[in-house]
Formats: sequence, structure tokens, C-alpha cells
Amino acid sequence: MTLTIVWHKPFWSSPQSPTGFASRGCLGHPGFGGLPREVEALSELFDATRIVGPCYPTGHPIGETAIAGKNVSMVALTWLPRSPWLTWIVLPFWLVRNGFKLIREISKADAVFAFMPSPIGVLGLILGLAFRKPLLTRQLNSWSEPRLLWRLERALLERIAGGKNIVFATGSNEEAPSSRNHAIRWLFITTIPERELAFIPCSRDPGRIRLIILGREVETRETLTVLRALPLLARQFPDVALDVVGDLAAFSKINYIASDLSVLDRVTLHGSPSHERVVELLREAHLLCCLPTAETESFRQALHEALACGLPVVTTRTEIAPMLMRKGCAIVLKDETSEALAAAVTSCLSDPARYRSMSAEALRTAKEYSLERWRDRVRSALEKAWGPLQSESGTLGYRKKREASPGLVE
Repeated sequence: MTLTIVWHKPFWSSPQSPTGFASRGCLGHPGFGGLPREVEALSELFDATRIVGPCYPTGHPIGETAIAGKNVSMVALTWLPRSPWLTWIVLPFWLVRNGFKLIREISKADAVFAFMPSPIGVLGLILGLAFRKPLLTRQLNSWSEPRLLWRLERALLERIAGGKNIVFATGSNEEAPSSRNHAIRWLFITTIPERELAFIPCSRDPGRIRLIILGREVETRETLTVLRALPLLARQFPDVALDVVGDLAAFSKINYIASDLSVLDRVTLHGSPSHERVVELLREAHLLCCLPTAETESFRQALHEALACGLPVVTTRTEIAPMLMRKGCAIVLKDETSEALAAAVTSCLSDPARYRSMSAEALRTAKEYSLERWRDRVRSALEKAWGPLQSESGTLGYRKKREASPGLVE
């Protein structure tokens, strides 16, 4: 079976990549997986995988991640603007140039995986329905997001889910994602394989408390909330410090407010370092402060990277927050204020036994959501709905190649 993936994520030529192409990782830092790692794991379930998406003439200078996998090939479309509304405006002109290629790829696919809620993903989903292809889809945003455009797209997913149409809602909760269609199920996204989840002793200094904010594009509001909590925390933890990892739009504003609060010497803005450096910073930190305005792929990736380093989390009420609370590895704020954040951090760090318990649960939770377990859960749902995903010759052939040349991607 050949799976055709329709995504919005730009890719570009990369001589170092097994497929000859690369994309930007979820967190924007070199080496982070995001969708490329998810696709690589998914490709192992099929005879071949084709990725249809926008191709840039040149690569992004920061955070290149190779696109790899079993028998993965790329189909290049022209690029679209990043702004959703602008994209919908120019979409008719884009279709004139790309419509035939998109229709051709969907028509010859055995199954279609469309990433929502991007316009290209929506088109892939609609064409998959028109050609009566088995469908797989999941959303990259928050399932309960209130935007009008997403509400319309969500209504479509609730209508089509079931049978050979597999719809995953990204997240984890005891309640079903949709009260209208219980065929829609939760799927916690992860891009960390089991080999990277092996416990490596941390290098945390018990005498100096370090908080960390991590993301592709760090939100100014989130950073300011943590900054304003630092003077409150310094009363009990005199050496408290903050690492901000990710692109920051309001750099001068953050510096000005940090100086005004007399905490500038406690704050380090790292920008977008390598994956290895990010992991080092996570292992040196004591708590991840993750206060997003909306649940995104970057938020989920940062969360799982932190849990894999044994890092408890202080976060806001998102769709995966109840799961984190049940696991005992997070504190969920009722009020998104600096005072509430300072109180949550203090309650966690002032009790060594509680902190050790939360850190152990963070590691245990990360291992429950490895990339291999994610892949196997998807495989179970697909085989139940679609039947065998590989021909016998494809399965044996790939196994022989893997045994003969470990790590080689054909």
C-alpha cells in the first residue's frame, strides 16, 4: 500500500538528506523532529510513502531536519503564504498551477493522510473523499479552538469520521474529543524514539533553581509572566534564573522589562541553539514553564522533550493538561498570573519529596509516549479499518535491507 501525505510544511533540497529533501523541525532548532520524524515512523507501516507539499527554492537557515523513511518520495508544489487568510485569498490562483498535480497524486494513492487545518490539507481531504480513498487525518492545532474556519473544518471531520476514515484529535483526555462522533479518538503526538528516552543523569545544581521556557517562537506574553514572577521567587530562591530558548519577537521589550524588574542578570536568551544544547539546558533546569495562548505542535514537542529529561511542568489549561495532572508530573495554573506561577513553582520546589516524585513521573510519562508506541497505536487503528498495510514482499524486502545495511534509508 502506498500512503500519500498531503501537508503544508515547506521542504527544500538537501544533499545530506536520504531523500534529498529537508524541512524545519517542530521547534525550529536543528535536529528536532516534528512532522519529519512522525512521517519517518509512519513510513515503516507501508510499502511506500509519497509526500505532497510546497517546495521552497532554498532552505531555511535554522533548524533543518532531514526527511527520511522507508521508500519516501517527494512531490513538489509551489509555496503558499504563511498567513491562513492570505492563503485562502491566493488559493484559486495557486490551484491553477498545482491543481492537476494534486489531483493526480490523490487519484493514484492507496490511502491519504491529510494534515489539518492547513488549506493544502483540506484540499487533500476533500479530494480523498471525492476519490473514495481511505483517509487518515489529525489536527495540528487545538481541537477545541474557537476560530470560525476551524469550527467549519472540525464539523467536516465529525461528519466523515468512521469506517475507513480515521480521524485523530491531537491530545489526551478522559472525555472523547467529540460528543457528535465517538469514532474520533485522542492521539498524543510525540517525536522522541525509545533510544533517546533512556535515562541520562541530569546535571541540575540543587543550589541554583533554573526555570526554562522552550518553543519555536516564544510568546512575549508567556515570557513576561515568568519574568514578573522572578522577583517573587527570588525571596525564597535567591539564585533563581531563567533560560528562554527559541525565537523571540519582542527582544528589546523583554530586555527592557527584565532590567526594570532588576532581573536582567537572572535571564539568558539563547535563541535557537542545536538540539544537543537544548537537551543540555533541559537537564540543567528544574521546571519547564509552558504558558501557551493556544495548544500547538511546538508546545507539545517542548513538553515531551522536557518530560524526557525528567522535568516537571507548570502550564495552563490546555487539552493535554488533565492527562499531565493525572500522571502527577505537572501543575496546572487556574489563573495565568505571575503570582499564581510563583506560588506553583514554590509549592513544587520547596518540597524535595514532591519534586522527586514529579520528576520520576515525568520520565515515566515520556516513556509511555515514545515514537514507537505512537506508531503502533496508529498501526492498530489503520489495520483494523483498512486491513494489511504492506504486501508480504514489501515487508520482507525492507527487513532484509535493514538487516544488511543498518540505518540506510532506501
